[in-house]
This record gives sequence, C-alpha cells and structure tokens, in this order.
Amino acid sequence: MKNFLKVLVVRVSSLLMLVHGGVAFASPPVVSVAPPAVAPAAPVAVAPPAVRVNVGDAYCGGMVVYILQPGDPGYSAGESHGLIVAKEDLPDETLSWREAKAAAERLEISGNKGWSLPDERELSLLYQNKDLVGGFREFSYYWSGSEVGGQKAVTLDFYNGDKVISAKEGAMLGVRRARPVRKF
Repeated sequence: MKNFLKVLVVRVSSLLMLVHGGVAFASPPVVSVAPPAVAPAAPVAVAPPAVRVNVGDAYCGGMVVYILQPGDPGYSAGESHGLIVAKEDLPDETLSWREAKAAAERLEISGNKGWSLPDERELSLLYQNKDLVGGFREFSYYWSGSEVGGQKAVTLDFYNGDKVISAKEGAMLGVRRARPVRKF
C-alpha cells in the first residue's frame, strides 16, 4: 500500500519521571512517525467554488450593497468581493462615535464577525442604495468610520445626502445612528 504514513506509537510501560528542581513531572507517551515508503503525490489544489452574489442578496449575515468592479482596490476577475451592510442599525441612537465604532467592531451576526463603521465612501454607497437596503431613518445622521482631525468624524444626512463633520463626543453631539458594514 502506497502513499500512506506508518505511525509507530511506542508505549512506555511505566511513565518516565523527569526531575527538575525537586519536582517530578510525568512525560507524555512518545510518538514517532516512520517516513513513507514512497513519497506522497503532490497535493492537488482545490479552489473553493466562486461566490456569485448580486447587490441586494442576503449574504453572510447582511445584505450585499456593493460588488467590486474592475479598477477597485481588491478587485479580482472571476471572484466576487464587495461590501455587506447589516440589515438593521445599531439599536442605540445616542451613541458617540467611539461607542458606535466599538459596538460595530463587537458585532456578530449569524456567526459573522469583522463588522465596522463604514468609511466615508462606503457610507455614500449606503445612501445611494438606501431604498434597496431599507431600514434607514430619514432625517437621521449616520456615523462613518472616517475621522477628521482626531476630534471629529464624517456623518451623512440620510434625508438629503449631505456630508457633515460632527464632534465625536460631547453635548452638541445630537442623535447619530450607525449601520455596520463588512467586506467579503
């Protein structure tokens, strides 16, 4: 019989005792592997099936909102990669930027981790597809993960699509919502 490993397990009738500093430790059983009689055949690379999704499809705990196109960073011909948006906003609408960012990063939906606040460009994509995705609150500002000068971050008004630079913390914060995204 070719192309298999013979494994020889050496049983030790009594445990070997190692003594170090006056303390005895039992050693584990010794396992040795004999080399194969014939070199195994080179492994055959099997690529996972290509994922084919469309904008609007439910996928990996969210909804596909964008599929990378030629010229996009990360684009690979014959493969589907893009952006998924959570189906709902984070539940608390009074989160500061730091709280929203932390909540998005802790999020796990249907076993899928790796969520974050959308960057400014991704948030614009969400606004452009808000009717398809659904569940966005009109007259609400949504946080992006894009910072401005350390104390502020980009928000987007989902009533008219205006970009607004908002304080991350403080009394003037107002209501800001967050809709996490993840890349696939």
